[in-house]
Amino acid sequence: MPNVVSTGWIFSLFRCIHPVLDAQVNKWTFQCDFYEVPLPTYHPNGFPKRPFEIDNPDVELHQGSLQVNLSLALMKRGACKTAHPGTVHFQGGANLFTDGRVCVKQVYERKDTSNTIIRLKGRHKLEMLSVECNCLRWASILLDLTYQFVNREIEKRGDPPLPIPKLRFPRSMIAIVQDSSMEKVFLIEEWFDLDDEHPFNKYLDNRLPQHCLPDTATHKAHEIAKFLIFAQYVQWEKTSGLAFTSDYQGAGDILTDPQITSNP
Repeated sequence: MPNVVSTGWIFSLFRCIHPVLDAQVNKWTFQCDFYEVPLPTYHPNGFPKRPFEIDNPDVELHQGSLQVNLSLALMKRGACKTAHPGTVHFQGGANLFTDGRVCVKQVYERKDTSNTIIRLKGRHKLEMLSVECNCLRWASILLDLTYQFVNREIEKRGDPPLPIPKLRFPRSMIAIVQDSSMEKVFLIEEWFDLDDEHPFNKYLDNRLPQHCLPDTATHKAHEIAKFLIFAQYVQWEKTSGLAFTSDYQGAGDILTDPQITSNP
């Protein structure tokens, strides 16, 4: 059920860290509060009026434990976040992720011009991850707007000449460690099972209205990229130039880490 919490109460959670560490594989277990990111559908005149925050009334609170492997060998590093394998167990036995497997993401900054990672304090992580969640929420709305447009056109014109991929964004949560004096905050998402048939693809970046797939990408990946270019056009037109989703990437039918290009 929705929960309303104050900022002061949130940061009172950051105290007395007692993580369980397995030194051999660098696994840590944390007790967390998990704030689920809503993935709303599109409604006319129903765009969000305020940015995403964990005390929004449509954010559901779950409690449980998070185990994450922070070893460098298993870490994937992006432009501003690192990704790690993890598992989550919720109180009451709720099974909100397949087999409890999740991708655990942490934000970082670079030290000067070096390649050294600096981890931010939890309150700064929460601020940055809330921006990511706001993009995820808007991207979900804009993708649904695209599919609603497609469905109306199919009813009027019949089936399109190209297949329409069924895409979605992952279930995601902000995890705030309850017993951490280090103020630890993570973003957790559904785990991607990557293989030759379902590789991770960068379809579009946030610079040019064209795909950035390599020539060796699968035919399905190129079809998805074409649809996403079309989706950007629909979103821009149907929002009267307000916004469209960029930086499309993902695997299989799941998209992740979107950015929103808006005016202003």
